Amino acid sequence: MRKLTLTASCILLPTLLATAVLAGGSKPVVDIGPNGHELKGVHWDMPQHASLSRQFQLDEIPAPTVLLGAMDFGALAAEDEATAQPAPNRFAVPVDVPLSMGDGQWIDVEGGRVWRVAIEAEGSLCSRIHLSGLALGAGERLTMHSPTREGTATDTFEGHGEFNNGEAWSLFTPDARAQLEWFVPTGSKAKSLPFYSAEYSYGYRDIFPVERNGGGEGGIAGNCHNQPACFAAWSVESNATTRLLFGGGFLCSGQLCATTALDETPYVSTANHCISTTADANSCQFNFFFRGNTCGGATAAGTTVTGADLTLTYLASDSTLLMIRPTLPSTVGWAGWTNANPTTNTASTGIHHPGGAAQAISFGVKNAGSFPCGSPSGNWNSLSWNNGITEGGSSGSAIYRDSDKKMYGVLTCGGSSCANTAADDGYGRWDLAVNSGGFAAKLAAGADDTQEQNDTCATAKALTAGTYTGLVVKRIDEDWYSLPVPTGGALTVSMTFTHANGDVDVQLFGTCGGAVLLDRAANTNNESFVYTNNSGSSSLLMRVYLGADTRNDYSLTFSVAVPAPSNDNCVTATTVIGGVYAFNTVGATTSTPAVSNACNGSAISAMNNDIWYAFTATCNGTASATTCGATGDTALVVYASPCPTAGSAIVACNNDGSGCGTASTTSWPATLGSTYYVRIGSPSATNASGSLVLSCAVNCPADKDGNNVIDGADLTIVLNGWGTSSGDIDGSGSVDASDIAALLNAWGSCP
Repeated sequence: MRKLTLTASCILLPTLLATAVLAGGSKPVVDIGPNGHELKGVHWDMPQHASLSRQFQLDEIPAPTVLLGAMDFGALAAEDEATAQPAPNRFAVPVDVPLSMGDGQWIDVEGGRVWRVAIEAEGSLCSRIHLSGLALGAGERLTMHSPTREGTATDTFEGHGEFNNGEAWSLFTPDARAQLEWFVPTGSKAKSLPFYSAEYSYGYRDIFPVERNGGGEGGIAGNCHNQPACFAAWSVESNATTRLLFGGGFLCSGQLCATTALDETPYVSTANHCISTTADANSCQFNFFFRGNTCGGATAAGTTVTGADLTLTYLASDSTLLMIRPTLPSTVGWAGWTNANPTTNTASTGIHHPGGAAQAISFGVKNAGSFPCGSPSGNWNSLSWNNGITEGGSSGSAIYRDSDKKMYGVLTCGGSSCANTAADDGYGRWDLAVNSGGFAAKLAAGADDTQEQNDTCATAKALTAGTYTGLVVKRIDEDWYSLPVPTGGALTVSMTFTHANGDVDVQLFGTCGGAVLLDRAANTNNESFVYTNNSGSSSLLMRVYLGADTRNDYSLTFSVAVPAPSNDNCVTATTVIGGVYAFNTVGATTSTPAVSNACNGSAISAMNNDIWYAFTATCNGTASATTCGATGDTALVVYASPCPTAGSAIVACNNDGSGCGTASTTSWPATLGSTYYVRIGSPSATNASGSLVLSCAVNCPADKDGNNVIDGADLTIVLNGWGTSSGDIDGSGSVDASDIAALLNAWGSCP
């Protein structure tokens, strides 16, 4: 098998900074790489996944095992020799396993039951399970792991799997046995397995000698390779390098690749001949820090994450860009790069996994000629080695120029090996992928969502209730939202995301810089909560941020339930007399009775979202009610006591009052001490707010005692107020002879 190599300048997380240098020619030269700047405080822990057996304490109970026969290692090796190059390095082959419900065993557990089965092949040096057609029902969960080895469980699968395509992959593990476990909640019936096919990867080449042998020099491909730990200047590039295991049993090399924006997007560059399909990207398992961590020291197994998206691939120079989904290990690096093709005799270095073994570092020089990996051959640079070489499994690794540690190519093909250290290798030109293959746009910055820019409280994006999908939160680019929640309103939030891809956490605030009202930092998939707003603010600020990793995708749904006003119906009407009363119909329901379409000449087809006031008249005369100046469409309907029913008469009503726009004004004859029910609603089913103004004007201004008769008692009141405003009848502001004349002229019963 042949290799593929990428050269880049790594940036040790958290060391990121870019330098742009303009040069002559049609394309500006862009160099991305470190300059010693350090972002403080970056650290996260890898998520710990637990198998269903571990979750329900079933580890001591052996699962039924489906046994597969041995394979012919020699025949498989002969197939590899006959494989056309370039091609990824093969170490395992997939075998169909016709599973049925009867192959496994059910065990009752709290909340349901678990079906378990193990698959084992004679002589296999590693294993992996691949499921197709995965369709888990509500509440069902599935995990896969090696039952004899800690830390090999997948994250829990639900629904149609992580990529929602029915595909599910376990980790490659150095064991012949792999175990599948399926949880079904109480009340659910399992009539068939939740997938339509299963494959077992049979390992015929040992790529896990460290795990199998417990360290030592296991994993070193040969004595012609150098350990990166012996060359401290290349430590960040080593931290960017990763071993790629994908599909049913292939491996290559690759490296985290920085964006121009240095936003920590987890891009991995590798070779097109290694990974060029979404299926292979989704299946990819990334093994970081598989190396000797001290010069001459034992090889460490490193840290593994699995699952990626195919971002872009460019066949013409054998380049591919992936984006890792899961949480990255701490202290990874990002490879810097240049979009310029270096000159002949450029001193160069590659870091890779020869044969899939532990990291090795090789030193060489860029040759004058190109290399015939493909057509045209000018798309590949030729490299000669003077210390170290590459081998199958190195494919996809970077070649860096020594002067600034910038990547300028990816390994495609060549003849070098420990048996032929004089042979040259061919690297696909990275400058072509960037300048002509569309990589420049992707490498500018990782994709974000349409709600940007909302990175701070001051720039919080105002949302209305509903569902928002395709959202992205980054470690250095958190999200802020402003959610309208009236005082007393209940905010319900539901978020969906995969915790293994990044720890998404949420906080609520009443004001920017204010106290935290709610803090949600659970280490689980998804998030939901209900919060009642008693903050005094009519909106809440929601901060979405990452507690771990560099980025994650999520969706957000929220709704607001507002409690009905205390005067939502007639029997709880607010008792009032004349005056000004603020009102708001938010949260109000629609009461009965319905309102006639012909209401004293006012076209009121409906009264929706209404509230009620019990108005006691303070005079014999004309009572008035108005909502003029209100926000929203209002209508007024007045009933005499008691609370109205379907047959009750309407005393007064109005839709759009004269001079009031869509607000209302009406009046009616009132009797002192009588109660009238004033109903405010909306014909258009919208909310409204403003002020209700109630008043009562006396019909007989000379009737000072309100008994509806003008007599001696009223005369006495007027005379006692002589020279003052008390008892004034004609509105002059002072009682005088004209008031006496007005009283005498009105003597007798009020009209």
